[in-house]
Amino acid sequence: MTGAGCLDREHLTVSGKGPAIVFVHGNASTRDIWKEVTPALADRFSCVTYDLRGHGQGPALDGELSLGKLVDDLDAVRLATGQDRIALVGHSLGAFIVAAYAHRFPERVAWCSLMAMPAGRTAADKVAAKELLKRLKVDGVGETVPHLVTLWYTQAFVTAHPGYLQRRLDQLQKIDDDVFIAFYQLYSEVSVDKLLPEITRPTLVLTGEFARGAGAETAHFITERLPEGELKIFPEVKNGLMTEIPQRVGQALSDFAAKSKS
Repeated sequence: MTGAGCLDREHLTVSGKGPAIVFVHGNASTRDIWKEVTPALADRFSCVTYDLRGHGQGPALDGELSLGKLVDDLDAVRLATGQDRIALVGHSLGAFIVAAYAHRFPERVAWCSLMAMPAGRTAADKVAAKELLKRLKVDGVGETVPHLVTLWYTQAFVTAHPGYLQRRLDQLQKIDDDVFIAFYQLYSEVSVDKLLPEITRPTLVLTGEFARGAGAETAHFITERLPEGELKIFPEVKNGLMTEIPQRVGQALSDFAAKSKS
């Protein structure tokens, strides 16, 4: 299996005991994004985090990147937990991975959560994504990303946490440009819209009201297509909800897990 040798238990961070919940981060992030979310669940669950290919301590990005390869990596993580059935939480690109996994392996999923996941993209959305991809390739990640980062967090959070944006930019600069671009291209081009009606496991859709490309309207679009979907929108929050309101996100996941024990 792709990635199985690189995603054994030694490459995972595990906190708590009990049934496993695997958390999947998005593009240009690492497993650390979940560190303030998991405490709300660690008293009843094994909270498992890992780094995607090319990110943090994740496996190298070898060959062409695909959603299928990232789903295979996630199943390698499941195998490393030693559990036949797991819960899944994914953010942004990580939510695409979780949705595709739940569709391919429903028998291996207890429940899942899709956080700030784009869906129902319009023609204008696709054109904008192509323009941004072009800018990344021509101008470079270092010149393009600073503008993007400011769109992920509310001004209130940025004001209350001086220096955070710079630390986030420093983190981004540690990711190889080719890796960043490959992941952004996948993020901008992939769609799981057609899979949603066939995801049979209980699914919590979480987002910030003003998340760029994944806000309230998009979350309603997703939930309405899921057979067992539940919706939670955090008012006046953008994409970085795990950073801005981690305890509230963790509690929402804990409450949903309590209702989804089957």
